[in-house]
Amino acid sequence: MITDDLTALVRIAVFAARDAGEFTLSDEDFAVPLVTPRQKEHGDYSSTVALSLKKATGINDSRDIANRILRHFPADNPLIARMDLAGPGFINFYLKPDWLHAVLPRIETEDAKFGASHLRRGEKVLIEFVSANPTGPISVVNGRAAALGDVLGNLLTSQGCEVAREFYVNDALNSTQMEIFAESVIARYMQQLGHALNFADGRLEPGAQQKESGTDKQAMDFPEKGYPGDYVREIAAKIVGEVGARYESSDDAERNAYFREATLRYMIASQRSALEAFGLHFDTWFFESSLYQSGSVDKTIAKLKERGYAYEKDGALWLRATALGDDKDRVLIRSNEKATYIAADAAYHDNKFQRGFTHLIDIWGADHHGYVSRLKAGVAALGYDPQKLEIVLTQMVSLVRDGEAVIGGKRKGNVVELKEDLIDEIGKDAARFYFLLNSYETPATVDVELARKQSNDNPVYYVQYAHARLSNILRTAEERGLAREPAAQVALSGLTHPSELDVLRKLIDYPNEVTTAAADYAPHRLTRFAMDLSSLLNVFYENCRVLPGTDESISPEVTKARLALVNGARIVLRNLLALLGVTAPDKM
Repeated sequence: MITDDLTALVRIAVFAARDAGEFTLSDEDFAVPLVTPRQKEHGDYSSTVALSLKKATGINDSRDIANRILRHFPADNPLIARMDLAGPGFINFYLKPDWLHAVLPRIETEDAKFGASHLRRGEKVLIEFVSANPTGPISVVNGRAAALGDVLGNLLTSQGCEVAREFYVNDALNSTQMEIFAESVIARYMQQLGHALNFADGRLEPGAQQKESGTDKQAMDFPEKGYPGDYVREIAAKIVGEVGARYESSDDAERNAYFREATLRYMIASQRSALEAFGLHFDTWFFESSLYQSGSVDKTIAKLKERGYAYEKDGALWLRATALGDDKDRVLIRSNEKATYIAADAAYHDNKFQRGFTHLIDIWGADHHGYVSRLKAGVAALGYDPQKLEIVLTQMVSLVRDGEAVIGGKRKGNVVELKEDLIDEIGKDAARFYFLLNSYETPATVDVELARKQSNDNPVYYVQYAHARLSNILRTAEERGLAREPAAQVALSGLTHPSELDVLRKLIDYPNEVTTAAADYAPHRLTRFAMDLSSLLNVFYENCRVLPGTDESISPEVTKARLALVNGARIVLRNLLALLGVTAPDKM
């Protein structure tokens, strides 16, 4: 990787300056920061190593340090054409064209693996994300977490990690939400069998058979905090089709037991279908109820007691969380002997570590911020390193259509659904790309109308069209008998135009961009990289004709070199879009 080579040259120069008596060096394990300048006149790469060495050298003037380092760079090396000093001590590097050309044979050789590395081989990572309550459809907000978690998994895999994706199903037997959801479906089920529904606001809604035949059946009360969405009616209709009127006159216990199981089953099937339409497949759907059925919660409580982090007070069992960084102790078992979410989550994360994962990543909504410290305290109380658990908090996402915020979804209620309200309108690719345009730490907006446009104003169209155009050039060349030759067999020295070199610089930076995006949990760097590369390719097309036309003569050598450049860019865009889970079309 080019950054590794540059880092090595900088370190050699620093040690050479020290050995020449330019300065003393109290710490030889120093970092060599490298960045790509925003303005190309400032070089291909820039380093602030001189600023970071002020303490180690005892010299306060970082420009002075940079000058002393510059004097000791090898006079002749295959990488750097020239260097200069800027600002408070930035060292700017300008690469030799030959080094830029060398990236094309490497891209072709590595092909789908270009951009990947083994830097994190040996890490076994579990990413738990989405984990929406099984009481409603997958929402657009869930979709942002889905995109982040899935692409983060792709990025970590590309760096050598063994990655698993997991959906945690909150189906605990003592879940009030699950009970209310089942009651909501029961009410709609009874309505479809002819019973009227009474609502807390005084409305009386007739049942289906009442409308058809005027039959008089006992009215049912809809739960005061019940779920109003049409998807509840749809589940009820499916249950009528499955069991008919079997539970119309059954006792409450029998009816509730069936509907709790059936609603969970139908809801998970719906959620799984929506996520698969988004291109997301989980390795595991982990049920919270299994923690109770297996005795894991009881075992975890016993473990916390043995380690001295659980105590009794006011008839309840408490986690001594303040001893582990939380702002107050937390209840594990209530006075009514029901376990809290903290107890179940501690058991769940204990289970994760016991499965052999070395690193856990949980992706939550920003509204769960207050829960982070208590979960980390629970993990620490069980004897695990809390640094091995990372919790990523995503900000909200909203839809805009015709300049207005989308408040409610197509199936009524207040849920804006991922599949019905977004994927079906703009497609999986656009949805994923838009979710990843900005950092997960900032709120996001998806403009539905813009996302449907086939124009350069639409970021995902812009990037996909760039890939299709590259593919079309290669296809046209082959049809005209100008088939591309392997880059290693082409005289690439003909690539000298500034716009050609700009594309090469971008391609050379791709592996470092992937590594940084994986390390910083920043998939948005890839969408920005794709848009920047597409923009540079447009400038390249304007200035450098690839295939000879009737009114222009291009030497065969130049055509071969430019075809190699086109193919290299195509491979990089394809690899990048694959990491994002976005298709790379050959034609548009």
